[in-house]
Amino acid sequence: MASRLKALLEEESEHQWLAIGVFFVFILVGAFAIGGTEHFVGDQLTPITAEHAGGLVMDIEYSNTNDSYTALVYAPNAGYHMFTEHPSDNSLTAIYDPDGVNEGRNVSFLKTMQDGDMMLSVENNELVELTSRMQTTFVYSDANGSFAIYDAAEDNSENLLFLTKESQGTSFRGTVGLNPTAPMSMTSGIQWQHIEAHSPGLWIGIGMHTTSGADGSSPASPEPTPAIGWITWEGDNQTPVMKRVKTFPNGLFHSIQSVSDGIVIGGTHSSIHVNAQGDYFEVDAPCTIAVADQEGSVWFIGEAGSSMIAQWTDGELRTHLLSKSIPISASVAGSQGDFVHFHGTNAAGEPAQWSIDIQANGSIENGRGFLNLLFILAGTFLLATMALSAFNKMREF
Repeated sequence: MASRLKALLEEESEHQWLAIGVFFVFILVGAFAIGGTEHFVGDQLTPITAEHAGGLVMDIEYSNTNDSYTALVYAPNAGYHMFTEHPSDNSLTAIYDPDGVNEGRNVSFLKTMQDGDMMLSVENNELVELTSRMQTTFVYSDANGSFAIYDAAEDNSENLLFLTKESQGTSFRGTVGLNPTAPMSMTSGIQWQHIEAHSPGLWIGIGMHTTSGADGSSPASPEPTPAIGWITWEGDNQTPVMKRVKTFPNGLFHSIQSVSDGIVIGGTHSSIHVNAQGDYFEVDAPCTIAVADQEGSVWFIGEAGSSMIAQWTDGELRTHLLSKSIPISASVAGSQGDFVHFHGTNAAGEPAQWSIDIQANGSIENGRGFLNLLFILAGTFLLATMALSAFNKMREF
């Protein structure tokens, strides 16, 4: 037996070493191929060919039913323009511009409601609804006072709650037809900034808490800190009620997104998940902007130069390593189809757009799994072939 093995090794050593060398090269190539899929590759700096090219996008909402979008754009030499672009037929619907109705600078908010219609406001006690190519203005009664509308949220029953600017600060008002309720009692030291519907009868607001000297900061210039409010209102003519307020010691909240399991709030120090039961949990995803895609995930984006982004899906937080750092300072964002778009400025201070293809991310992860499987199968095949060849040669001796 020993003589057989010796003879086999002498005859086959050259071929065996060649096979081992090929297998070693295969291992290296496979390792590099699998390692190459570790980076998120679904992002790109998008060439701007849309109507907003050359202008700074101040606010934007993408349609969830077609390829149109509505944007408020500013350019130093052109002023404020607000319009809806319809790429499918290369048409444009002007809303505000300096040569016509010059109200662009007065737009206090722009938001898509649950039914797909967009809402905005430019005048006290007035709400403008954009439906397809139509514009409708609703004038609310001033029997309970005059107010500016800073934000609005609509629940599944089409109950509409306003975040308002009152004479003494910010507040919330419900609406019954064109009759607003009296404003909610002011929350001392908090300026509310955004509102979102959570569940029947419950609404979530975010804002800044500023109390002179209370946090150890200078009484002349107190440091603002983030705050969340739980507001109850049943859609009737009763005044909304602030049931609970929670302030946090660091950072600011800037984004609020409705998801299947509650509300996700984006913050500069940490983000927050308010679950379906109304309880809150901190999420380790500090960001400068957060936006939900069409599939229900929320994307957390950091400052320009950051190499990581985070994704929240069904209560799970995942981080992605970018192949290139974030190229823009994003100020507004929106999603449409398979893309999430971020608008802001590049390093030179010029308007720029950065986009994420959420399907490309899925395909590259599937590709990683495929490469792993291919590597295992091919390696097993090579080893089995070598073993079978050696076994057959031993039988010949």
